[in-house]
Amino acid sequence: MANILFKNPFLTVQEREGYIFAHEARTNGRTVSLLPFRDTSNGREYLARIEVCPAHSMEPGQYSITGGVQKDETILSSAQRELREESGYAMRQDEFIGLGQVFPTKQMDTTVYLFAIDVTGKPQEDALDDSGRREQNSGVEWVDLEAGLKNQDPLFITAIARLQGMK
Repeated sequence: MANILFKNPFLTVQEREGYIFAHEARTNGRTVSLLPFRDTSNGREYLARIEVCPAHSMEPGQYSITGGVQKDETILSSAQRELREESGYAMRQDEFIGLGQVFPTKQMDTTVYLFAIDVTGKPQEDALDDSGRREQNSGVEWVDLEAGLKNQDPLFITAIARLQGMK
């Protein structure tokens, strides 16, 4: 049984058997990370999310397309919703390529479910605004393999590596 040290609607800090860790309360510790890709005449490109991440910088940076799994969602329906909201691609659930799951840090009990999605030749609509303050002034941009592997987001790099390993 965990001892709750701190709690708000988004985060719980817990102690269990002398170990202190964080739990994402809003998503019950379940998150999706998405790697849309397309094949071009110049090679494969990957879609990075451009946004401000205040935990690291107030300047926009490249990140994975991510989002929390809501209580009434499956992992795939969450992936589908987040892809549409943040990139403008509306894809069927059977088009998502499962890349497994990761635990991004030992300081949290979060599980991230990784997916790749081939959007080559697919129409892209405007991304939906979920009206979150952090969503304003964000967008997406295509990067090649070299730039993708230099990304500071470990979820982005892990998804690329796992997708490359499937060839």
